[in-house]
Amino acid sequence: MVATRSATKANEKPPLYKVLILASRPNTLAASFTPVLVGHCITRHLLGSAADANKSFRFWVFACLIQIGTNLHNDYADYVKGADDENRIGQARATQKGWLSPRQTAGLATLSLGLAHGIGVQLSRESGSWMWFVTITSVFNAVAYTGGPYPLGYVGLGWVSLGYSGLGDVFVFAYFGIVATVAPYYLSGGTGAPSILMVAAVCLGFLATAIIVVNNLRDRETDARCGKRTLAVRFGEMFAVREYVNLVRWAYILMFLSPFLFGAPYAWAAVPLFTSKAAVDCCLGVMEEDGAALNPYVGRTAKLQLQFGLLLALLTAIDPLERGKFFFG
Repeated sequence: MVATRSATKANEKPPLYKVLILASRPNTLAASFTPVLVGHCITRHLLGSAADANKSFRFWVFACLIQIGTNLHNDYADYVKGADDENRIGQARATQKGWLSPRQTAGLATLSLGLAHGIGVQLSRESGSWMWFVTITSVFNAVAYTGGPYPLGYVGLGWVSLGYSGLGDVFVFAYFGIVATVAPYYLSGGTGAPSILMVAAVCLGFLATAIIVVNNLRDRETDARCGKRTLAVRFGEMFAVREYVNLVRWAYILMFLSPFLFGAPYAWAAVPLFTSKAAVDCCLGVMEEDGAALNPYVGRTAKLQLQFGLLLALLTAIDPLERGKFFFG
C-alpha cells in the first residue's frame, strides 16, 4: 500500500511552472552560460573598454534559448520516435510523463527557437555575416539534433566519416564550446584568433561534450532499440567511457599547460588544481557505474563545467593578464 501511494505520488502532475522548468532542463543551461561568461571576461582583458557587455548578454540569452529549444525539441522527438518510453532510466521528461502533450512541447520549442532567432537577427545586423551563419545554423541544428529525416543524434556522421563520429557530440563541442566562447570577442569587434581565447573554448567544449557523452552512455540500450545511433550505441560502453575520460583529461591538461604553450596568464594553471577532485570523482563514477546509477554524473559533469568555467572567469577578471598570442594576425 505504501509503495503504491509512493508510485502514485511520483506520477502526479506537478504545477505548470514546475513542468516548464523541468522541460527546459535547467541543469544543462550551465553549458550555455559558462562559455559566454568566460569569453566576455577574456574579451575584456584583450580589448579593454571595447568589450561590449550588452552584446555579450544578448548572445548569452540567445544561447540559452537555443539550449532550451534543443532540449524541448529533443523531448518531443525522442517521445515520438520511442526513445523516451516507460523504460526510460534517465530523469523524467515532461512529454514522456504526459505532463505536456507532444504538440505543446513542439510549440514551446518553436517559441524558444523563434525568440532566439529574433535576437540572433538583431545581433547579425549589428555584427556582420558571421553572426548570420551562427544564427541560422544554431536554429537548424537545434531541430536537426533529433528531428527531421536525418537527425544528428540518431544517425551520426555515418559512412561520411572514417570514425563514424556522432554529430551530436560535434554539435555540442562546436556550438557550446567554440562558438559560445569566442562570440563575445567578435561581437565586440575583435579580429584574429587569440590563443588564450581558443584554448579556453576548446577546454570548455570538451567538458560540454562530456555532459552529452555520459548522458548517451546511460541511455545506450534504449537508444539502440529505437535506432538512435549515438557513439555509445555504435562503438559500445568502453568506447564511451574512454571518450568521457579523455575529454575531461585533455580539458585539464590543456588548461594547466596554457600559460606555457599559449601565453595564458599563470593563474590559469590553478583552475585544474582547484577542481581536480571533482573531475577525478566524475571519471571514477563513469568508469564504475552504469544505467540509472549514471544519472547523478550527468548533473555532476554539468556542475564540473560550471565550476571550471566560473573559476576561469574569476581568475581572468582579477588577474593582470598579458595579451594572448595570436594564431592568425
